Amino acid sequence: KYYVEIFAAIVQHFFTKTMLRPSRKLNNGHASPSVAKAERNRISKNRSKEYSNQFVSVVFFILGIIFLTSFKPTFLFGNTKHEVMTNQEIGDRSSTNDSASDNDAEHQLTRTHIVFSTDCSQFQHWQSYLLFYSAMKVGQPGHVTRIASGCSDEEAQKARDWHEEHVSDVMSSKFHLHLTPHFSSVKDETGKKKGDYKFFNKPFGFKHWMENADEMGMDENGNMRDEDVVVILIDPDMYLLRPILTDFSDDRDTIIGKRHVKDRKFRVSHGSPFAQKYGLGTQWRTFDLAFITGDENSNAKKVSKEDGGKWYPAGPPYIGTARDMHQISTKWCEFVPKVHKEYPNLLAEMFAYCIAAAHLKLEHMLIDSLMISNVNGGGEGWPHVDAIPDSEICSFASNVDTEKYPVPSVIHYCQRYIVSDWFFGKRKVPREFFTCDAPLYDEPPMDLAEKYDYKVMPNGEKEVFQNSKSPKHNAFIICLMTHAMNEAGTFFKKNHCDGGNKEKKYKLFYGK
Repeated sequence: KYYVEIFAAIVQHFFTKTMLRPSRKLNNGHASPSVAKAERNRISKNRSKEYSNQFVSVVFFILGIIFLTSFKPTFLFGNTKHEVMTNQEIGDRSSTNDSASDNDAEHQLTRTHIVFSTDCSQFQHWQSYLLFYSAMKVGQPGHVTRIASGCSDEEAQKARDWHEEHVSDVMSSKFHLHLTPHFSSVKDETGKKKGDYKFFNKPFGFKHWMENADEMGMDENGNMRDEDVVVILIDPDMYLLRPILTDFSDDRDTIIGKRHVKDRKFRVSHGSPFAQKYGLGTQWRTFDLAFITGDENSNAKKVSKEDGGKWYPAGPPYIGTARDMHQISTKWCEFVPKVHKEYPNLLAEMFAYCIAAAHLKLEHMLIDSLMISNVNGGGEGWPHVDAIPDSEICSFASNVDTEKYPVPSVIHYCQRYIVSDWFFGKRKVPREFFTCDAPLYDEPPMDLAEKYDYKVMPNGEKEVFQNSKSPKHNAFIICLMTHAMNEAGTFFKKNHCDGGNKEKKYKLFYGK
């Protein structure tokens, strides 16, 4: 705005002082014609010189505007990149992370708090460390909290000590651990335990954290003490590639489905939560919604198939204000046991979230590019990966530069990824990986996406990929996750070991 005003002023000055300048009276009866002619020639030369000088000034001003708006030098604008730190910067990281995060949050005109739900197992212990590491690496603003549910007293104390020593004291004091009771029991009508559904921990642990954590909590009226903080609920098996923020107006970074173009929302606000689009469809509409919600007139029953598929097949990352997310968590906890009773399967807690959001009329703006996970699936951020040349897939994955190529916000590594005998699967990761004696991973070749068009099956047979994009998609996650594990492992050994085993020899496919 200011550049345009300055430019207009200069043009106006140039125009009025030169092009519209009143001509002088040269021959008014007091000078001979020859003298007047000489004077006219002198003035003409001077005026041409003025035109030339002012024209050059305008040209240089325009070039300056182009430079400032295109390159945005940091000495004027500050750093506008999503900074991903180098290994040396990560190793030298200290409490400066906290002040940097505060500045980033202020720049976004909001405050964020990432939270993820786990149990107390070693399996989710290493995932939690890796997630915290990724948040530190990308400079995620605000707080990050691990919710650990169902720990014994001994496990709880070990978790507190380990978190303090290896996470909050080293990475950031804004990285927290919140412990909750055990929530995963499935009970009959009498309240007697008859089974276990571990995903109950997510809604119940989330609600417990919102109401009891030091950084959150309720006021005397039963409302969130801080309703404006934006809460981001993700899964422990997610790795951040860039900060998760609250503004989705940048078309370079944000991918949305065609059905959302007309009613697109750009920023998280009260009443407008966001989430990753999942392939859940509208199956939840076939459930007994009156029984689940306890309300014959529930808005969930009124949602059309079209709107149900447009606003509610949501999954993590879930992003909403604390006010909205607490309302959802309350209904989520109320509905999920009934959903599980009718549908005792893996996705019961996700369907319960959809129903809670629909019941509350909290339409979610669904984003495709928050996540990549299923290498053959649609509705995810794979177009960003597809835009990277095959020859650069592994080199870029090993050193993500969001200025060079846009990337999804997270990798949700809940699948099995394989090209030839190069493999990554979370259930094959040694539980003791983040220790001093554990070796690092053998890293795949940089041309992995181009070199092989098949995968080696557990029985040793080769299976050719049917989808032409499968090698590239698998290679991206294999290369990135292998490098990320090694980088986080090296960070761990640097900060907690006397040297430590840094040999890169372990190959997940063979388990040795």
